[in-house]
Amino acid sequence: MNEWTLQTIALHSLAKVFPEIAPSEGDRLQLCSFLENEPFSFQIAYKFRENTMVSDTIYARISTGLPVSFFDVGFVPVFQASAPNLNDKYRAGLFPDPLFEKKINPKIRQKRFPSTTIFVEDDGLHISAQSDGWRCVWITINEQRKKLKAGMYPLTVEFFAQGTGDKVGEETVGLKIIPASLPKQKLKYTNWFHCDCLCDAHAVEPFDDRFWPVFADYVKKASLNGMNLLLTPCFTPPLDTPVGKERKTVQLVGVKLENGEYRFDFSLLEKYISVAKKNGIEYFEHSHFFSQWGASSAPKIMATVNGRYQQLFGWKDAAWGKKYTAFLHAYIPALLAFLKQRGWDKRFVFHISDEPSTENIQSYRKAREAVGNLLDGYVVGDALSHYEIYKERIVQTPIVCTDHIHDFYGRANHLWAYYTGGQCFDGLSNRKLNCSGERNRMIGIQMYMHEIEGFLHWGYNFYYDMLSQGVANPYINSCFYSGGNPGTSYLVYPAQNGCVQSIRQKVFYEGINDMRALLLLEKLIGKEKTREFVEGYFGNVTFFTHPGTATNLLNFRRLLNEKIEDCLAEGGRE
Repeated sequence: MNEWTLQTIALHSLAKVFPEIAPSEGDRLQLCSFLENEPFSFQIAYKFRENTMVSDTIYARISTGLPVSFFDVGFVPVFQASAPNLNDKYRAGLFPDPLFEKKINPKIRQKRFPSTTIFVEDDGLHISAQSDGWRCVWITINEQRKKLKAGMYPLTVEFFAQGTGDKVGEETVGLKIIPASLPKQKLKYTNWFHCDCLCDAHAVEPFDDRFWPVFADYVKKASLNGMNLLLTPCFTPPLDTPVGKERKTVQLVGVKLENGEYRFDFSLLEKYISVAKKNGIEYFEHSHFFSQWGASSAPKIMATVNGRYQQLFGWKDAAWGKKYTAFLHAYIPALLAFLKQRGWDKRFVFHISDEPSTENIQSYRKAREAVGNLLDGYVVGDALSHYEIYKERIVQTPIVCTDHIHDFYGRANHLWAYYTGGQCFDGLSNRKLNCSGERNRMIGIQMYMHEIEGFLHWGYNFYYDMLSQGVANPYINSCFYSGGNPGTSYLVYPAQNGCVQSIRQKVFYEGINDMRALLLLEKLIGKEKTREFVEGYFGNVTFFTHPGTATNLLNFRRLLNEKIEDCLAEGGRE
């Protein structure tokens, strides 16, 4: 810490800065190396020293030769921070998470008032400092993932009081870019995108003119943080819906039924895919063909029937009934023909029904049989927890809950992983607000060691309560979905014309990049030696392996970077 009016300390990205708790020296930024095309984030916590200032508006200037994204860290209330078997011991209060983007190096102009001179930032993007509570800024280098030049780079952040223009604080860190690049991300990564939540949070109608700019911003910020697979509501997704009830219609595919024949309009679907691809998405997952938790019914599907727009299918229609089966056998070939024509068909993932259990194997089997061989050759996967279901050979690609995944590892092909809010006990990774940064990030090493091909989470922007009841404001109540699972249903926050990124979102992506770094090392020294390198540090890695401390996990990544650099120096540049 320095002797400026503003007390500051540079911290690693896994630290949580609470207003009432002084940051720990153990969280001071130490590891500052990253690869040429890798984003790297850190934080600077600050507060006014006692007997200097009570509060003031400040702004920042950053000196470096690197591309910088600069954020003011916001706080959200967590009313229930403790949870059974969760060893991340936090108490209720204000938790850091939203990242409000700010401009650096603002142009300053003077505006004279009768009694003083005010320095005004042209864009009005200020941050605040107080003497009673710690605040924090978040800095991400190379958020756009360009290939930077390797070398050493100093970075200095200077803070100025807006009212006087006086410099009140400064932090300098040294950054090292290693002469190597992360390989292309192989992991398919999705957080389910809820178009109805977007509409209700932003007061827009599904797919109207005001919908698309907001949608584009949400998608862009998802892809910036590693998400490359997007839930696509060809029909309104039958997720978190009470039996007999329905969610807002967000159906992309137009359906007409005339004289007993189906016709389909894919123009809106084409626009959805095109906008998403433009903003970084590579893969798409079709909404589920059958209802959740048992595959008993058809999803809600709207259609124009002999000139009248009405609901064609829903809860009243048996999943494997003749009427809905006939619909699927008309729809799926038409969809695939449309996708093939544009070269998109192999970029789609398909779902039958979400989270089947051992109690409804037979209904799931009948639903799968209703689809028949129409999707042969394509990825068809569902979230499940019981190996008994996979053993029946009715689920092609198992997307397995992390607390049950060890029953599948080595016994199932093309294994994917998922978790909900419940998987945070006994060392399991999770990204809820009341989970530590190291618990969040450890998922990348776990996925590498288990050769996971995809990761799914059910909530990118789910702003409803249980079973899609009501609309909640995550800035005010982060625990709306489930009191003991704060933040479990969303990763981003609504903003005026899009969304605000989160700390949890960026830390999870750091885990994915740890996985990519291990894949790079595997390319250099082979899989067996790479696994030995990991196990030599952590021992036998399971999904219950906790890194211990943030320092321990960051030290592993430092050693991994050094190993990559040494291998390249010995064998020449990759």
